[in-house]
Amino acid sequence: MLMTRLAFIGTAAIMTSSSPCFQFLCSGGKSSSVTQQYQNPPLVAKYYEPPLPLDYPSGNYNNDGTKMITATHNNDDYYSNNPSVFGKILRGELPARMYLESTDLLAFRDRSPKAPMHALVIPKRYVKSVYSLRSRKIESHDNKEVGEKYDYEEEDDDDDDIRLVQDMRQMGLDLLKQQQPAALAADDFIFCFHIPPFNSVDHLHLHVLAPKSEMNWLYREIKYKCGSKWCTSDLDVIERLEAGLPAVSYKHPFQVDGVIM
Repeated sequence: MLMTRLAFIGTAAIMTSSSPCFQFLCSGGKSSSVTQQYQNPPLVAKYYEPPLPLDYPSGNYNNDGTKMITATHNNDDYYSNNPSVFGKILRGELPARMYLESTDLLAFRDRSPKAPMHALVIPKRYVKSVYSLRSRKIESHDNKEVGEKYDYEEEDDDDDDIRLVQDMRQMGLDLLKQQQPAALAADDFIFCFHIPPFNSVDHLHLHVLAPKSEMNWLYREIKYKCGSKWCTSDLDVIERLEAGLPAVSYKHPFQVDGVIM
C-alpha cells in the first residue's frame, strides 16, 4: 500500500456576509498570520556556531538503543546531517528572524505566526522529533506496551534529553519576559510540540505563542491544543521522561517492530 505522509495544517474560520465557512490552510500557501502588532527582529541569514563539544551525540539512536554520534570536529560538518529547513537556517542558507541564541539553542520567529508573538525554539543538534527524545532512565523498551513504565537506574541523574527540553522551556520563558511580559504574568501563552505525523518540519521545535487570548480560537483550541493526539506540552514531555516513560503516549504511526519507517 502506498503511504503518504500526513501534514497537519490546521484550520481558520472565515466569516462571510451570509454564513461562516472553514478554509483549510496548506503549508507554503498564503499566510493567515495574525496582524503584526509587535516589532519583529530583522530577517538575517547567518551561520550559527554549533554547540561544544562538537562530538556531542545527536537525538537519534542506533538499533541497540545507544546514541548515534553524528557531529565532527569540523564546524562545517556539524549541521550536515540535518536535512530539514531548520538545518538550512543553522547553516546560514536561509534567513530567519532570530530572537535569542545560546550555546545549544536558537529561537526565531515562525514564518507564519499564529499569535502576536509566535516563536520556535530549536536545539542546534539534530533531534528529529519528540519521538527521538529518550530518558536515560529507560533501561530497555523491549516487550513493553505504550504507557507502561520502564525500569531505570536511579543513580543516573545526568539526562541529556530531559535537560534539553527544560532548557528549551527556559528559553521560551526568557523570550516571554523580553517580548510579552504581560502574557507571561497572566499565564496567557502556549508552549507545545506537534507529534508526528502532525509536525511540519522534521527537527524538534517548541512553539511559543503569546498572548493565546488573542489567537484565532481554531488555532488555540485545535491546532495548538495540548493533550490532543497531535500536540503535547513541554511540561508533559518532561514529566514523562523523568518518570522513565516515552516522551509521548502514542506509538509513532510509521513504526514497525520498533523501527520508524
